[in-house]
Amino acid sequence: MMKSRSFHANPLKVQAYNILKEAIINGLFKKNEVITEKRALEEFNISRTPFREAVQSLETEGWLVSIPYKGTFVSPVTKKDIEDVFELRMLVELHIVTKISSSISEKSLEELENIILLMEREMSQGNEDEFIILDREFHKTLYDLAENKRLISISEQISDLFRRIGVQVIHRQNRCEEVISEHKKIVQGLKNGDAVDAMRIHLEKTKSALEELNEEEK
Repeated sequence: MMKSRSFHANPLKVQAYNILKEAIINGLFKKNEVITEKRALEEFNISRTPFREAVQSLETEGWLVSIPYKGTFVSPVTKKDIEDVFELRMLVELHIVTKISSSISEKSLEELENIILLMEREMSQGNEDEFIILDREFHKTLYDLAENKRLISISEQISDLFRRIGVQVIHRQNRCEEVISEHKKIVQGLKNGDAVDAMRIHLEKTKSALEELNEEEK
């Protein structure tokens, strides 16, 4: 269940857009599911005009697809989406850990380790949503340490899509434990020079888990 958010400062169209996109990202709306004006009104108090305007924006960005005389459907995450995202992440994040390995401070290492501790706590309590947020925070911290605003911009461009992917993958059995173990190896790699291999393995395993999930759901 999504946490309530305040949109009072935003136009109704932006409110509707944000609410519907979050519902897709968090899996409240499943792939290929129909999104109707009635449901948007009943569940989110979104009226007709903001709904239609939000749908237009979400269609343009590829989150939704409208089929004449059938309705508006949630776009699935395709194999090509997975390949594109992980091709980009492999290029960028391997470069980042290479760049920061020789200069990362003890304070920054401690920050990464603290995030992992929080992930372990949320996993033990079954808080998958918080776990995913912390997973993103771990990788965002690495991007920030690279001190390259263009790399950070790239991560922000794919952030929502990868968050949707992450929600799907993290539900797989033992994946939370695996992610924590892989993150620990990345931090250890930043200390001893093996971070590139650790990051490559982490990204490959995450991609593989998602590809397997997509095959199972066909």
